[in-house]
Amino acid sequence: MKYLPFLDGKYSVAPGLVPMQKADTSQEKLVFQVDELYPEYFQNKTRCRGEDMRKYFCEEKFLPVTTVYINHYIAHQMVREHPKHFSLEEQAGNYKLSNHITGEQLRWDKSWTTVSGNHYLSLFDALCSQLQEDMAVCQLEEERDWMAAIHLCAPNHWAAAEKTGKPFDKVHAPVPGMEKTMPHYFKMLNSVVQKGPYTRFAWGISTDTRLNHHPDPPAGEDPIAWRGRSVQQEHAALFLRVERQNLVGFPDVNAFLFTIRTYFYAVETLQQEEKMALLSAVASMSDDSLRYKGLIGALPLLQKQLL
Repeated sequence: MKYLPFLDGKYSVAPGLVPMQKADTSQEKLVFQVDELYPEYFQNKTRCRGEDMRKYFCEEKFLPVTTVYINHYIAHQMVREHPKHFSLEEQAGNYKLSNHITGEQLRWDKSWTTVSGNHYLSLFDALCSQLQEDMAVCQLEEERDWMAAIHLCAPNHWAAAEKTGKPFDKVHAPVPGMEKTMPHYFKMLNSVVQKGPYTRFAWGISTDTRLNHHPDPPAGEDPIAWRGRSVQQEHAALFLRVERQNLVGFPDVNAFLFTIRTYFYAVETLQQEEKMALLSAVASMSDDSLRYKGLIGALPLLQKQLL
């Protein structure tokens, strides 16, 4: 299965929220997807933890009631969707989640907040670390909203610390073309909480398939090489970087879970009609969007490689 959200030949930053129950296949109705690439994603999260997990996992006003509610959801949903890979046992108010892929076991008590041992920062951190998706929690309260938690080990040139605690309009302020969404965004967030789950997609072009593009490279890494996006190079290998994003609402705590699963596809492997749609979509981008996506000057190279 390939996710190619540009097939209409147009680039858009519109919300594009599609109710998950309308998905065509059972795979697309899953909140969490586990596939043959699981070891690569798990290893990436392990490397992030070895570097500094507080660089990749940030919280601000992550309300206790919301924390517990979402921890319950993640644990039960991963078991419900992937019973061959995960199992959950409860005995006398103590819980054990087994990851049958890695052999790891997580243990916690009825508080549903902390996890045994000192490997993980919290139960939320531990649960997020078992899945290929990155996750964020958006909290609403009266007329306010903020990103209460972000667990982001596959950042696409942005940092969790920059967005945590901020409302939707501040989080998305750097994105060109969001002007039409901003005036009524709070109504949209309320709809997500009350009527989800929804799925949407975001996409761009990269010159590598590295999951972690945090704007601050790890110690010892060359900053230019780490950043990537050298799309202007004559012989750069080009890849689609597509994000499948799910938004799952929880009216009981007035919050929603936002998941991000990253996929890569080599541009050269696209079918001819897919290549033409990609060229058309890039050509439809404004200069500001091209700059934001790191694609200034990319169209001639794309044309040369795809035509």
